[in-house]
Amino acid sequence: MKNNSSKIKRLILPITIVVLIILSIIIVLVGNKKKIDNAAAPVDRTKTPVAVTVAKAQLKPLEINVQYPAITQPYEEASLYAQTSGMITYLNVALGQHVAKGQVLGKLDTRILQSNLKAAQVSLKAAQINRAKLLDDYNRAKDLYENKAGLKVNMLSAKNSYENAMTTEENARVQIQLMKEQIANANIISPVSGIISANNVKQGEYVSSTTAIAKISNISILKTTEYVDQELSYQLKMNQAAVISSPVFGNETFSGKIIYISPVADANHNYQVDLLVNNNATSKLKGGTDVQVSFNTLTKRAALIIPKSALCTDDLMCM
Repeated sequence: MKNNSSKIKRLILPITIVVLIILSIIIVLVGNKKKIDNAAAPVDRTKTPVAVTVAKAQLKPLEINVQYPAITQPYEEASLYAQTSGMITYLNVALGQHVAKGQVLGKLDTRILQSNLKAAQVSLKAAQINRAKLLDDYNRAKDLYENKAGLKVNMLSAKNSYENAMTTEENARVQIQLMKEQIANANIISPVSGIISANNVKQGEYVSSTTAIAKISNISILKTTEYVDQELSYQLKMNQAAVISSPVFGNETFSGKIIYISPVADANHNYQVDLLVNNNATSKLKGGTDVQVSFNTLTKRAALIIPKSALCTDDLMCM
């Protein structure tokens, strides 16, 4: 009995310690659960003041525009050529010079043509004198033949000589007219109005009719070419207005209109659209300037406008 009693006493202490440890763990877990439950419980913020910004939705005109990058080009640009071959004896061409369509800018050497013209004029005068003499001979032979005092063969011979003289005179006139045209063609004439943007030849050089003497660019009206997607190509119309802007001029804009919409897409399924751009009085825009072309695709007189900030979740989205 004593042994059993001592065994029981030895077991009571460890069991008591284990029970106390378990109770301590349970107490800690219960306490932690209460803290978690309290943290997860909804907080009543109905009475907490919050700063808000109020914006009023309004009915305003609405426009939706799409932009495409482009480069300006002179709408009218031409090279200056001589009409014939020869040495340039006079040339009034300088970079930046303003010229008008039809203005004579230079001339080829025409000394030989001038000499030939004088010779042809002398030949014409001689042909006129000869024709007048043969006309008198023909009239005399005709009068003698009609009055039975001359032979028919003499009358016909005089008539033939007179007609040949008329042909010779007419040929001389044609030669004179041809030489005058050749002399006139020696003038180097501007084909368009604009500014000299390239000068390739100097006075005294020999040129042919295929030699580009200079280039003339008219930037009073410019052109741009854009390649738009399929959807936009069906929304755009001929003569539709567009707004052209450039970072060079800040908020200043230029007006343009559509002059061509390609009926066929390119290899990238884009459609070519050409615009005429009206330059202002001071011709600020130059050829080769990077611009943005803005097309209006939707216009409403009255639409409910909501501030962008009302739809943003953070500051970055509202930028």
